[in-house]
Amino acid sequence: MVNAAKAANFNALIVQVRKRGDAYYNSKIVPRATDIAAGYDPLADVITQARALELEVHAWLSVYEVATDSPWFRSAENAVHIAYPEWLMVDHKGAKIMSHGKIYLDPGVPAVQDHILAVVQEVLTGYDVDGIHLDNVRYPDLGSGYNPSSLARFNAETGKSGMPNPNDQEWRAWRTRQVTGLVSRIHEAIDAAKPAVKLSASVMCSDPTLAARQFMQDWASWTKEGLVDFLVPMVYLQDDRMAAEAVKSLAASHGRHVYIGIGAFRIDGVMAAKHISDCRAAGAAGVVLYSYHYLGPNSPGGERARLSDVRSAVFAERTTTAPMAWRQEGGAR
Repeated sequence: MVNAAKAANFNALIVQVRKRGDAYYNSKIVPRATDIAAGYDPLADVITQARALELEVHAWLSVYEVATDSPWFRSAENAVHIAYPEWLMVDHKGAKIMSHGKIYLDPGVPAVQDHILAVVQEVLTGYDVDGIHLDNVRYPDLGSGYNPSSLARFNAETGKSGMPNPNDQEWRAWRTRQVTGLVSRIHEAIDAAKPAVKLSASVMCSDPTLAARQFMQDWASWTKEGLVDFLVPMVYLQDDRMAAEAVKSLAASHGRHVYIGIGAFRIDGVMAAKHISDCRAAGAAGVVLYSYHYLGPNSPGGERARLSDVRSAVFAERTTTAPMAWRQEGGAR
């Protein structure tokens, strides 16, 4: 993977080290992923190899999603959703399994936020990463977040009682604050421990207003308040509307970087190259292609983009990641 990325003139790798409440690194907090060999540390290996080739390594953590209700999903006996069932998200109908069979931790539970912060700090202090990248740092939909602890906190803080409607404005704003609060705490932890490390997140929708309204993910406030260094809106289009969508996302950058997320898993090489060119023309400081599983030399077949397609069309020259004007000399914020 590292060699293929270097050969295709990529300059950074965002590697998933927390898939669903597990660890693709050595952890004392969460269980080891079930699909890696004993004694092997994937994150340490990637960092060693990437450093030799001058590639940045960002640790990608799926935040609140921790399990899938599926016969193929395997989790450790001490997985967080098993060990702490009181932390699980509940929807407005009382179900703990969200759409697509996904199981989440609830952002409104203080112990959940403390746990995730500890996970981030363990990676941050234990590995020489260039960045921490947050994914699934949101609610799955408007009807989620009804953990009894969350409801009790909301009612205590607002003087209300009972169960709010999913569209209740105060309830939506309260849930939004829980997510933004975690991002802020992670930002502060990075500043305290390793201020040169970049903080980023994959975010829903090219339109930040829609992301805030539907997923309680107010990512425009994260850039405005300087909580993140860059964001990756997941603009996974299959047609040629990328230019307009990129402009929409970039309008909410507030001086921070917005790297447009391109769904290379669902388009061919020609469309991938056009999307990248459109993002550049719109003024994006970079792009992120999802994902290597589909782009690499051993990827599944089909009419999908390949690393070779991208290099020949739009990555002909190597470049470093874009400089960040708000950072001091030496990389610190």
